[in-house]
Amino acid sequence: MTANGRDMSALKRSIASLRQGCFGLVCNLKRLMGDRQGVGGVEFALVAPMLIVLYLMAFELTMGLSVAKKASMASSTIADLVSREEAVDKTFLAGMADVSGAIFVPYPSKDLLINVSAIKIDSSKAAKVLWSWSTTGVAPYAAGTDAPVPADMLVADTFLIRSELSVSHELMMYLPGLSGTEAKNLTIAREYYFRQRLGTEIKCQGC
Repeated sequence: MTANGRDMSALKRSIASLRQGCFGLVCNLKRLMGDRQGVGGVEFALVAPMLIVLYLMAFELTMGLSVAKKASMASSTIADLVSREEAVDKTFLAGMADVSGAIFVPYPSKDLLINVSAIKIDSSKAAKVLWSWSTTGVAPYAAGTDAPVPADMLVADTFLIRSELSVSHELMMYLPGLSGTEAKNLTIAREYYFRQRLGTEIKCQGC
């Protein structure tokens, strides 16, 4: 056999081997595409992180809403209790912290701040602070200063009790990398106005 014949024979064998290899590769690809084993695991791996994040967000939202509801209940209860009295003192007002703490159970009342103000509205509908008290021990508003009052409660010759309550809420599942914020502690504040129940005004001894 001549050299040219041997070269042609080797070329044919190479081509045949290449065709066989390509055919085998195509067959393997088709078999791989048709194989459904492990698809569930791959889909779960893709979806699981998003489901976990959604679960944590729902958990945090539920906790936050519960604490906010407790804050509203505590603030309104304080204004309601004070508005039922004809006169109060610092000891009575200091007990409002215990009332709030009981309402917040089972959630902690961390950094609880309570301000109670008595607002007298005269015949010209000018609202002035009569007295104020705070859990800090310092009156938050000076007597005689103007007081903000909602338009629907600004009635001449009336008396109001305003309670302001704020509490710190710490995020339980803190994930700054996912939330995009470094805020771990939130402050939830609520404010309520109640009219006096007895007499024309409520005095505070020592306020």
